[in-house]
Amino acid sequence: LIITMKVRGSISFLSVVLLFLPLTKAFEVPYPQSSAEIRSSIVASELVDGSFAAPPQNSNNENQPITRQFQLGSGTMAEVITCIPPKKRTTSPDMLENIFSSLFGNDNKKSSPTNSRPTLAFLHGSFHASWCWAEKYMPYFASLGYPCVAFSLQGTGGTPVMEAGAKKVKIASHVADLNAFLKGLSDDDTASLGLELGNDPKIVLIGHSFGGLTIMKWLEQIYDDNNTD
Repeated sequence: LIITMKVRGSISFLSVVLLFLPLTKAFEVPYPQSSAEIRSSIVASELVDGSFAAPPQNSNNENQPITRQFQLGSGTMAEVITCIPPKKRTTSPDMLENIFSSLFGNDNKKSSPTNSRPTLAFLHGSFHASWCWAEKYMPYFASLGYPCVAFSLQGTGGTPVMEAGAKKVKIASHVADLNAFLKGLSDDDTASLGLELGNDPKIVLIGHSFGGLTIMKWLEQIYDDNNTD
């Protein structure tokens, strides 16, 4: 299921891809006790700056996922994995083409400096965390030039549950975190994550299983907010 829509605010374009969406009776999920062990099998070692790098899949050091902690605008201290391809240097022909384009009003998208690939934002399912995207998906798409980001929902991976003593996390909390995460991808947002994706990045949101349900509830909230008098 692919949904394309325009959203008011800092995110002007959004495509949503739901890979698999099971039906559930309750919109809350207990977090797995073994998430730390699962994560340790993906995360290789702690770097000097406190971030983590996934084990390299090839000899090329480019396009390797990096795991860090960010405080979202919702207040959640979330584990975020990024896999952002290096920026291409602008060549002399490209610079001349951009100059002529600006002087003579050529709106050719190919010559536009803002014509970049959309950012792929991944949201995991139940009893997973953002690590599930880091081994294969993120390096692959990053190698094709797509910036990739993912965050772990509360109670999974390296994202703690914010409510003390809670055994489950309500869907409303996940929706708030997802909303804050997406806003944080914009460089001009007050709670920007500083990933240098642009002031108004195009985002393709990809959800698996419970992640797809969270996306649907988020879309429901966006719709309600946009249609409230």
